Amino acid sequence: MKYLYITLILLVIGCKPKQQIVSAAKKSIQNKVLIDLVNVVDDKVKVEINPASIKSETTVFYIPRIIPGTYSSDNYGEFITDIKALTKSGQLLPIKRLDKNSWSISKALALHKVVYYVNDTFDNENNHDIFSPSGTNILKGKNYLLNLHGFVGYFKETKEQPYVLSVVHTKKVSKATSQETILGINPKLKINQSDNIDSFYYNRYADVVDNPILYANQDIETFKLDDIEVLLSVYSPNKIHTAKSLLPAMKRMMIAQKEFMRTINSTKKYSILLYLSEYNETDASGFGALEHNNSTVVIMPEAYPQKALEEQLIDIVAHEFFHIITPLTVHSKEIHNFDYNDPKMSEHLWMYEGTTEYFAQLFQVKEKLISKDEFFKRIVRKIERSYAYDDAMSFTKMSKNILEEPYKESYENVYYKGALISMCLDILIRTESNGEKGILDIMKQLSNRYGAKRPFLDEELISVITAFSYPVIGDFLRKHVVNGEPINYADFFQYVGLEYGVSTLATDYFMENEDTPYIGGNTEENHIYFGDNVSKSSFFNELEIQEGDILVAVNGQKYDLNNVSYLIELSNKWIKGSQVVFLINRNGIEFTTETTIKNGPTSLQKTLIEIPEASLTATQIQTKNTWLN
Repeated sequence: MKYLYITLILLVIGCKPKQQIVSAAKKSIQNKVLIDLVNVVDDKVKVEINPASIKSETTVFYIPRIIPGTYSSDNYGEFITDIKALTKSGQLLPIKRLDKNSWSISKALALHKVVYYVNDTFDNENNHDIFSPSGTNILKGKNYLLNLHGFVGYFKETKEQPYVLSVVHTKKVSKATSQETILGINPKLKINQSDNIDSFYYNRYADVVDNPILYANQDIETFKLDDIEVLLSVYSPNKIHTAKSLLPAMKRMMIAQKEFMRTINSTKKYSILLYLSEYNETDASGFGALEHNNSTVVIMPEAYPQKALEEQLIDIVAHEFFHIITPLTVHSKEIHNFDYNDPKMSEHLWMYEGTTEYFAQLFQVKEKLISKDEFFKRIVRKIERSYAYDDAMSFTKMSKNILEEPYKESYENVYYKGALISMCLDILIRTESNGEKGILDIMKQLSNRYGAKRPFLDEELISVITAFSYPVIGDFLRKHVVNGEPINYADFFQYVGLEYGVSTLATDYFMENEDTPYIGGNTEENHIYFGDNVSKSSFFNELEIQEGDILVAVNGQKYDLNNVSYLIELSNKWIKGSQVVFLINRNGIEFTTETTIKNGPTSLQKTLIEIPEASLTATQIQTKNTWLN
């Protein structure tokens, strides 16, 4: 494609009142990018980049190795092929690959554009570790998930200068993004009348990465959340789910979030880009979401029933939306000036991910979306899961070194212990302030002091938080977050009239709780074994089943990894009086054990028990009420 830009007001292609016109003063300093979604070749998309100005004889072109919010090296450059550097007359310039994500270009003073093709990540997820919501997809004529860090590269000399991105696409697909389209700058292209061009203006490369676009045969609904316009886009390849059907649950949840956040707000538009995967070999298999300043990309399985999908979306989208507070508004200089290929990580993942996850759970109980009992169960599960990691590890040291082992393997603990750290801070702040303030108030003060354009210094954050709160808060952060001293959560529950103890709870036959099974699988030998938690089950204790026992058959039916899901489903139909016979292999010896079901299964589990108010002090009652209500 030709790559000559001209000043032009398009009256027939995508002209809308909301579109913005870019001033002539800005046009001369722009990096210009073209993505062609029409002429897809071998499942690859062509990209052309015309940099603003290169003033050195040699330069380096980069595709990100890592992006904010993922905390892992993903090497998006591995999906770039057939890269060329060209002069204005079309002559090739010397270009040499330096590593997975960078290319050196000689005679760069004559550089006019870089041209390359992009492979998507969904097609071969078994061969890389890129989390699906931060990945890319190219399915010609149906959907194009443009996480732009996977398509658009940068030169260090020009990455802080504006970008204009033009996307050529057919009318068969529509776009969903929070970035407004612009008028006034478009490539001089020969396109079919059936094709469209959308152009977008970004202040710098970081804004390009921060604004994903979904082009797809999708459906879209919008609603107002006070002064925020919310867009819900749903791509469901088999039309199982629609934006209209999911809108009530999303709207109810986000209204509750806005009520919880009160005046904290840093965006006028927020987009939920929901991609529903068919979950096959060439589609996404990593489910979850990736946050951005004014949008989130969510990947979920299309086969989920409506209610299950809604429940998952509430937790996932709530977490991502709360990232508006941190790190998208409150963040360190390492995040503000993020280096996509040689990043310096911040010390404060406990806040970026932990506080965000805590808010995503707390707002649901405060705004009556879940019960207190459900909230308590979620807190207990986070405590139990956190113990799978090094409980004495410094969270600040882990965060600073999160790309390296042994810290990398502890990343998931930010959603468990990180959230619990914020819970303890919240309870402490409420106790010290007689219920008048909590951690949300501290985050609001930090938002007012810093904001999206003013980063804090890592080494100063704890002192600033202490100044905004109480000396005991600084002591807690230094003791438990910096120095890594384990937290006795029972002490903090006492402040809010709760005891952390053991109770007998009803369970399913093969599940300790909704996401912890009693059984595991050996994929090499294709057998099912009982885990170390089997002793908690009243049902399996009656059968005298032990840790490490192999399940061979139940009621004469043999089971392995191929049909174990059927056994779990079948067990839900067992009723009082049912006869159940297990064939077990223990240390190579097979034997049967049987029982007649009398009552439903139970399990001894850690739980939070409410102390009667008559036994609480006025301070405990006040702290508990302001914490949860």
